[in-house]
Amino acid sequence: MRTFTIPAAKPGGQAGVFVLVPVLVFVMALLAGCDGLGSSPDAPVTVVEAYLIAGTPLGEIRLSETASVNTVYDVTDLAISDAQVRVERLASDGSVAESYPYAWRATRGAYSMLAAPTVAGGVTYRLVAELSNGETVTAETTVPGEFEIRNTTNTVVQYQSPDQFEVEVTRSDVGDRQAYFVFSVASLAPNRDNLTPLYAEFLDDDDDLSEVAVTESPPINELNYELTEAGTLSIKLPWLAVAFYGENAVIANSIDDNLYDFVRSQQVQQGGSTFSPGEIPNIIDHISGGTGVFGSLSRVSTTIEVLR
Repeated sequence: MRTFTIPAAKPGGQAGVFVLVPVLVFVMALLAGCDGLGSSPDAPVTVVEAYLIAGTPLGEIRLSETASVNTVYDVTDLAISDAQVRVERLASDGSVAESYPYAWRATRGAYSMLAAPTVAGGVTYRLVAELSNGETVTAETTVPGEFEIRNTTNTVVQYQSPDQFEVEVTRSDVGDRQAYFVFSVASLAPNRDNLTPLYAEFLDDDDDLSEVAVTESPPINELNYELTEAGTLSIKLPWLAVAFYGENAVIANSIDDNLYDFVRSQQVQQGGSTFSPGEIPNIIDHISGGTGVFGSLSRVSTTIEVLR
């Protein structure tokens, strides 16, 4: 099992807080039904992991191979380090406006580029990875439009108070569909003494607090939120999302179609459905010639203090 992480930002745009979007690749599930990706269930499949975040430099790209059913998946041991990798920025007519070559960085176990350009919201990018065996892996993502926080009700809230934290954000332009959001709450002081009652009761003394240091919502359609007269979305923070007292970063991510399909189909893999094991459909990955995720998002964040 491979866990993917999306680096988020501290309020104000500083890098630092890592927000985990629940994107898990279950390698055995992928191998059990890789239609069109191999001649047998044990044939290696190229796995892509990459995220483009609007307003930040083009990020790292990880390539690896799936393991056989009886082998533990280790991204370091299975990394593909000899591919020719580039990301193309596409023009509105689909032609290549610019091409950005990537290089293998052994210390990072990933491909990256120096002086990477900033990812632009509303723009389509294409990943092209030419493998040494002659195969090519490609994927495209259209980055959700950037949005911003217009107003917050307060920055200090008392836990379980009827006056919930509420934030108004502008709408993220995602073309002719509704925006999909994943909301995260990341504790800036995750220690056992700061656990809120629900999580204190749920966790055992020997449980790893990192499991709840970041809580996340499933993908939520913007129609679930109130549209104000000013045209902003009004979002209330549910108390269920708050695992720790003290300072918490609240992050809203507007995700692209690739992440939306990947996350919602991954939740089915985790058992969030009525399918029996033999009927569970494959993960929706939008990768040509491989599997994994090449997705994008825009985000905003702020910090609140939760009092006891």
